[in-house]
Amino acid sequence: MKFTTNFPAMLIQSSKPFSAPKHQGKTKCPVYALYVNDLPDEVLIRIFSFFKPIEDDLPVLAMVCRKWRRILQTTGQLWRDLYINPSVYEYYHFSMVCCVFRVYGFHVHRLTWYKNSPVYESMFALIPRLYNLRYLSLPILWTRAVVENLQNLNQLEHIQINGGFALTDDDLELISESFPNLKNVSLNACWRVTSTGVDSFLSSLDRLETFKLKINSGLPLHDVRSEQAMREGGHIAHAVSETLHSHCLSVMCLHFVPIEMDELWTVVKRLTSLRKLSISNCEHLHGIRLVSDSLHKFYLFNLWNVLFVSVETPELRHITIDTGMESMEHLEIFAPRLRRACINGSNVLRTLNIKSDKLSFLELSNCEVLDMRNLREQLKKNSSLVCLRVGCLSQDSLLLDEDVIPNLQELCMLGDFACEAVHLRSPSLRLFHTDADNDLITLNHIYITANHLCKVALIGMPALKTMTIQCVSVDAIELNLCSDDQLQLDSCVIQALSSIGFLRLFDCKVNLLSLTTPLARTVVLYRCHVTDYALQMALHGCPNISHLNLEKCRNITKVSLGAPPLKFLNMFGCRDIHRIQLDCPQLLAINLGQCPNVKLYLAGVEQEVNSECDGVQVVKPCENVRWSHDYPPQLYVCG
Repeated sequence: MKFTTNFPAMLIQSSKPFSAPKHQGKTKCPVYALYVNDLPDEVLIRIFSFFKPIEDDLPVLAMVCRKWRRILQTTGQLWRDLYINPSVYEYYHFSMVCCVFRVYGFHVHRLTWYKNSPVYESMFALIPRLYNLRYLSLPILWTRAVVENLQNLNQLEHIQINGGFALTDDDLELISESFPNLKNVSLNACWRVTSTGVDSFLSSLDRLETFKLKINSGLPLHDVRSEQAMREGGHIAHAVSETLHSHCLSVMCLHFVPIEMDELWTVVKRLTSLRKLSISNCEHLHGIRLVSDSLHKFYLFNLWNVLFVSVETPELRHITIDTGMESMEHLEIFAPRLRRACINGSNVLRTLNIKSDKLSFLELSNCEVLDMRNLREQLKKNSSLVCLRVGCLSQDSLLLDEDVIPNLQELCMLGDFACEAVHLRSPSLRLFHTDADNDLITLNHIYITANHLCKVALIGMPALKTMTIQCVSVDAIELNLCSDDQLQLDSCVIQALSSIGFLRLFDCKVNLLSLTTPLARTVVLYRCHVTDYALQMALHGCPNISHLNLEKCRNITKVSLGAPPLKFLNMFGCRDIHRIQLDCPQLLAINLGQCPNVKLYLAGVEQEVNSECDGVQVVKPCENVRWSHDYPPQLYVCG
């Protein structure tokens, strides 16, 4: 439920008494005045809990009356969590934040600042007032001055420390002394600390439960101190894996760390609670072989010397191989619970081996040398696959059938897709679409055979020549939406044994349009170049249309249609149309806007287009009224 800043004002107004209506004549029943303040405190607290402290100006309610002020001051649950996003605040919001810190700060347990947003000094100076604070996340650089300013927050249990080159081992020692109750700690980009300092810091935290370590994240290579930070990063990784608190480490990111394959194997093997591992820019790595019983998420990128990756972990759920793996030719993943894999082959990946019982999402991009027989074999082995996103592959034609993808429901063609043809036959397919980032300049032919399609959405395919869809039913087909170029189609064939729900073609020149289905709810050809003959053949194979929209198809001169269920016909902007002949007993409305020379025939009788025709509403040729593409159509209002 979303609330706006008007709600407190509305609630303030509702605090005024409501007088019962006066009855005419004499009555023995007294007239009562009803107040919101007659409600119990519990109900008012429940109402107030729907407001966000800052966005909905919750402190303003304290000015209504003493009761509301008392409730706000004594109800801690209203102020437990504060989420600060200065990027969307106006001036009065800053005053609101300061007011909350001053008046209700002793209730706040969790303070979270939006990432990469400024923390103003006036606000930061008030944070020490939150002496019951448990969780603190600030996007600031921690220095000794920051630590000293926050020293009295001795109840803190969770902190995120961004150290940069400012934080030293001594500062870490001061943090452990100032916040003895820490349970969850994240050390992020602390480029100056040493392995000895980190070891001492962890050893001094008796209540530590979870520890996150991001070594050299965002390290500025132009700084002369970065080389020392790189060398020390490897020592920190080894030291953490050997400390008594190694079982607390749940997240580790290794960036610009001179670590080798055997060392990485040893470090990861010792971290028995490691859930997430990210590795990048480690130039000494020539291969990755990992075995872990706890790893859930695994990220690799910018490892240009790695020749192969082999991961064996029973708990892995998500793996991402991103750009910069310029030497990786072989990838092996043995993870029975793996559900999601995003792999960028950097156009060097040759063999892929994924063994999983639950893989449902697979994304492959930049795999122009990947062996297609190997790919088909992997798809066949992972029969639980539901979503497949495909980029550049090694063959000109992508052929997938029910033997390879028996349970596939979604296929997406990424921006680097380079096949000339797609042959897809899958009984379970529901969604077939393109990624809207780039045009697919090589795709010429699409052939789809399925049972029940929910949606086919194809955008950015300037080279497409033929499209054939055969199915039992399809809910929606949209072609060439949001494109500035006209699509030149030699043939568009859609066969649905049951029905077509919504068909919409934008800016297409279609030489052959074949629609074969017993029932079509809405057919839209918007600014399409279709000859009278091609249109007539399409309508002949699809006579039962409820809403036909031929808006701005300016080369059409004649429309003849006998469709009993047709209720709406939109010919807006068809300037060359001169004859419309309809035999549609259920017709409700027809739009002839900007059709200056049209003659309308209903059941063989010419009608006067400037007036209502036999109960059919007509938008006159002189009117500039557009309809939407919905069913039933609505008046289109720009903006």
